[in-house]
Amino acid sequence: MAIFGDLEHHTLTDLFKILQTRPGTLFFHQAYQGRTVEMVLEGGRLNALYVDGFPVPDAAQAQATVQHLHAQGRGAFEFQPLSQTPGAGARQGARLYALPLGSLLQDPLLQAVPADQLPHPETRFVAQPSGAEVPAVLASGWSVLAPHLRTGASAADLARQTGQPEAELLLTLHRLRAAGLIAPLRTVALSASAPAPTPGPSLVPSSADVAAPVAPAPLLRRLLGALRRLTGSGAA
Repeated sequence: MAIFGDLEHHTLTDLFKILQTRPGTLFFHQAYQGRTVEMVLEGGRLNALYVDGFPVPDAAQAQATVQHLHAQGRGAFEFQPLSQTPGAGARQGARLYALPLGSLLQDPLLQAVPADQLPHPETRFVAQPSGAEVPAVLASGWSVLAPHLRTGASAADLARQTGQPEAELLLTLHRLRAAGLIAPLRTVALSASAPAPTPGPSLVPSSADVAAPVAPAPLLRRLLGALRRLTGSGAA
């Protein structure tokens, strides 16, 4: 059964909940910058996305397109279920990625982060004077942590200073770093003032470095004695 509507009356969040278990193609007619968008859905995932008939192969760009439609909040849509007729709807079988519908509308900065990607609790970070805009989702955390991060602080330090759980601070630091607001203190120090390399010993010795060979004293005396005998000047 086809579904028709407009994002002014049905948000993408609600629409994705309805389509969670329904395979098919979701069309947006001229809703994306005057262009048509096709979303191939199956098993609660976005498998492919087309703009004006051209595939969007990059998953991040596909998610950005979906989030644009969601933020815009208007535009007519039409959902056509997966056809049971053999050979119909060739695009419905396309699979460029498999993005869960539940996470498509989440801000990337708020998505779950694997534990092995979080910083070490003792890694110190410092605020960057880059003038980067603070994302709205990080504004409250940034306002609390920024004073401590101006001179450098780790998650362990911040836990003692702010009383926040260390696990939450690790996640916040990861997101602040992804937004370009902080950087590891060691990295900043190395890039700001790398020490000049110490020159090593020259491979070609100068004349001052080369001493004249000195013959051992006993050998020298024997040579002088032999020379005197040959010239008849007497023994040494």
